[in-house]
Amino acid sequence: MNIFAPIDGGAGGRGTPPSSDEYLSNLDILYEMANRHSDRDFTIMPNLEITEGELPDLVTAMGGHWDLQMPHPVYYAQGRAPGQPLVEQQPSRGKVYRLGSAADVTEMMDREGIIAFMPHPRSKGSTGYPDAIKDTARFKDESFRGIGYRWGMGLDRSEIRLCDHRCLTTLDDMNNWVAGLATPPKYIQAISELYQQGPGDEIYANTPVNYLHLDRLPEPGNWQSIVDVLRKGDYFVSSGEVLIPRYTITRKGTEATITADVEWTFPLEFAEIVWGDGKTTGRRIIPATDLPAFGSKHFELPLDLKGKDWVRFAVWDSAGNGALVQPVKVRDLK
Repeated sequence: MNIFAPIDGGAGGRGTPPSSDEYLSNLDILYEMANRHSDRDFTIMPNLEITEGELPDLVTAMGGHWDLQMPHPVYYAQGRAPGQPLVEQQPSRGKVYRLGSAADVTEMMDREGIIAFMPHPRSKGSTGYPDAIKDTARFKDESFRGIGYRWGMGLDRSEIRLCDHRCLTTLDDMNNWVAGLATPPKYIQAISELYQQGPGDEIYANTPVNYLHLDRLPEPGNWQSIVDVLRKGDYFVSSGEVLIPRYTITRKGTEATITADVEWTFPLEFAEIVWGDGKTTGRRIIPATDLPAFGSKHFELPLDLKGKDWVRFAVWDSAGNGALVQPVKVRDLK
């Protein structure tokens, strides 16, 4: 892994929540730390989570926790008094946003090119979300890209796909909610929650990751290229044991062909095509139990597009590990 994006607690402080001045001072430290420890081979991309401990009023306003992912350093603090402008100028920081509502947050995101994912949908501080905001402008806004995907949400092996019930069902529900709208599809992003690591602790083996189609790492302090890839869904999510390095879906009238190169470690169990029509979710399972461990395969799968609004592709192995590409709307296929 050569991109690391710390997010939870990055601007927290001694106070709960921290004062605006403390929060902004901590952002100074966070951004400087990220730049100091980034180079041509490794990028630290400091992101920020809207949480009860740091920004409780905004958690209530936004509806659940939101992971804000920055294309460049952005300064903001919770609280906007009546008559106070959304943006003020400070000598050392430049623009500083004063946020007092969900509309303020969305406005800042649109102005600065920030995108957001909900890190733990339907659980913890996001219990009841994103369902409760699915009809709101902030959910439909292009800057809200989707949800987080992490282990600890389906590890009892009662599911044949990691985090099937919590994460993947939510992903499909979200895309049905925006079916027929100009809103782009909603995506899923690999995340993890680690607070303390010691010698011998293993991150990679127990953490899902995002494989971005990115030519090179960005310069420190400029994460625009990373945000661009995440915004357009040009990446796949994996537990590491299954990879989809190449994937295309091409359309000819009402027919399409999914083409994917897949690599894996444990024996495969199945590949699948998942779609929705705005109300229901359907899927086609392609058994793969005849394929041995440590293999690779080129898949070419036909798909009838009639009655479908969006479609996605995934592959799962015999241990429940998998990889999945992002959903695409049928209207956008060429």
